[in-house]
Amino acid sequence: MHILLVMTCKISTDERFSSSLNYIMRRISCVSGCEVELNNEQKTLTLRSKSDMNATLADAIADVIITDCKSYYINEKIKLPIRDRLCASAFTSVLSTFDRDTDKIIAKTLVKLTPQINIDSLYEFGLYILKNRWDEVVHLANENIRYLVCQKTFMELLRFLISNVDERSREAHIIKVGDKFEVLGTGFEPIDNLYINESLPDDIQIVNKLVAIAPKQIFLHMSNSALQNSIKNIFGTCTVVN
Repeated sequence: MHILLVMTCKISTDERFSSSLNYIMRRISCVSGCEVELNNEQKTLTLRSKSDMNATLADAIADVIITDCKSYYINEKIKLPIRDRLCASAFTSVLSTFDRDTDKIIAKTLVKLTPQINIDSLYEFGLYILKNRWDEVVHLANENIRYLVCQKTFMELLRFLISNVDERSREAHIIKVGDKFEVLGTGFEPIDNLYINESLPDDIQIVNKLVAIAPKQIFLHMSNSALQNSIKNIFGTCTVVN
């Protein structure tokens, strides 16, 4: 990471990673003396700071790399024969969670903090080292794709991968807040320390968040619904309907 004290920074991207700007904005808004200006139409985020925002900015962009960029790359490269979009998204998401700590260490070394940062250009031209690592996961999945044609085999593999996610949380609760469902922690507290692509449909966001925290028990505070059935199907016996 280049140690340049950035006082003003303009971050831009294309449609693929546009939701990352909201996440970066929330992270930088916590920095004392920092002003943020988001332009959704132009997909730009302008940051102005009277204090050092380098560490927070680098960390936020690294999160985008190991979440949005990694998921997008794997999704583009993998040849999944599964038609169910929630199951397919869960599979891509769980593959993206593996070795995230090492990915983030590498990602931080690839982030160059300059007054102009373009995330899609960083994805296309600046992630060579990480893409080589991600190719190993893609190659392994594609090499065994014939085993994934059977829905039963695919679901068994998906649940096995989720059960082996590092740092699994104890439990999660799915409740309806307003007109949408939310994932809450053990004490019904919001789970705010995760970055989930907010441009995805709500049900995919729920599933991806559950995959990321991989709770040992999931309490479903909802009536019978397509989402409830999908969560039970993906996460199996760890789901409890309240």
